[in-house]
Amino acid sequence: MLPRALPPLPGHPLNASVFTQLAGGVALAPHEHVAVLYRGRVGAFAFVPFLAEGLKRRDVCFYLAPRSLHAEMAESLRALGIDAEVHLQMRRLRLSEGLGNFPELCRSATEIFHDAEHQGAPGVRWLEEGSWPRAVGFPMLQFFDFHAALNFQVKHYPSVALCQYDLDDIEPQHLLSAIAVHRHLILEGTLVRDNPFY
Repeated sequence: MLPRALPPLPGHPLNASVFTQLAGGVALAPHEHVAVLYRGRVGAFAFVPFLAEGLKRRDVCFYLAPRSLHAEMAESLRALGIDAEVHLQMRRLRLSEGLGNFPELCRSATEIFHDAEHQGAPGVRWLEEGSWPRAVGFPMLQFFDFHAALNFQVKHYPSVALCQYDLDDIEPQHLLSAIAVHRHLILEGTLVRDNPFY
């Protein structure tokens, strides 16, 4: 079951230029789904500014990660001047530990994009930590099926999805699958556009 695609919002053509500029000068256009390969706990929070920027401009921001990382994400946002609690109450910020069921996960993802449309949000920012399936017992094969579906979803709403994978904490076969389902990669701060293994 794929998330239902939404039509682009008025004023957000598919060929719009820059959606965000990440640290290090990495510019991302709308509708990009990117695998971020990193090492260590510090790397897991390197893209907090991506969410902070989105909250400042009233994007819907979704953080999908093991529950053990949620408090640190909220604290990292506070360090950047973002009151995470206020944004959680307004439902501009969503924290999720994931779901154990593929259809429910697809419905939950679709709801994020529908809610953004309903709120008139300029965009959706999706930041995902690739270790969440292990924490909730979600099957890895379906995890990558879900990411193939997410590729389709981000094409139909002004959005950027960053999916992070710790190179020290991922099995080689899962790393290869992660690379294969993301059109773009960020490795050590360098954007690899049009990943040849996609």
